[in-house]
Amino acid sequence: MTNKETLNTADIYVPSTWKRLVAVTIDQVFLAICYAPFYSAFYAAWFTEAEVEFSLFQLLMLFLIPALYEAASLILISATPGKWIMGLKVVPAQDPQSELDYTQCLLRPLTSRLSFFFSWAIFSLAFFRYDRTHLSDWVAETRVVQFQPRSTRAGIRWILGTFLILSYSYEGLHYAAAILNEIHWQEGKANLRDLLAVGGMEDVQLDFDMEDEGE
Repeated sequence: MTNKETLNTADIYVPSTWKRLVAVTIDQVFLAICYAPFYSAFYAAWFTEAEVEFSLFQLLMLFLIPALYEAASLILISATPGKWIMGLKVVPAQDPQSELDYTQCLLRPLTSRLSFFFSWAIFSLAFFRYDRTHLSDWVAETRVVQFQPRSTRAGIRWILGTFLILSYSYEGLHYAAAILNEIHWQEGKANLRDLLAVGGMEDVQLDFDMEDEGE
């Protein structure tokens, strides 16, 4: 049996896990650039005593930036820059020879935003599938492929997948609840310093203050 996994007659293969992880890492670098409009606010929250308040619209933009980044990339090159650099592509699940439509380009990244609540658990579902598709792919009817053969055939990882889903779900729900509790819904705003503290970023301010005291 060949380890080649194809759809129709195209030379399409299930992507290597390490390639997808490297692609995600590269995309984080590009995403950091997309957050540039908020750099001054982050700096003020981390290194000064100033109160930095975000409106609900600003919080929504922070939440949607990864989705907008991915949607624009899928529309333009059928992949994020990280996937493109690693030789990966997002294609329709049923017909990999056709182009993604706008609905798929929007549904996939928007569904991925559920990671706010479940962290990487929604992506860990891929370990239960030979084609390595996860929740976002199922909703948008897409899949990620590569055009070079794998060294080994993709297999199901029940133990690893279950562990990651349970641990990431707990982590994601706990973090999301903490973030939502810090938002003043009636006032329509939130203190950025409090939001960063939820993610442990208050240590940056603490270290900065301790250095000042030592001088």
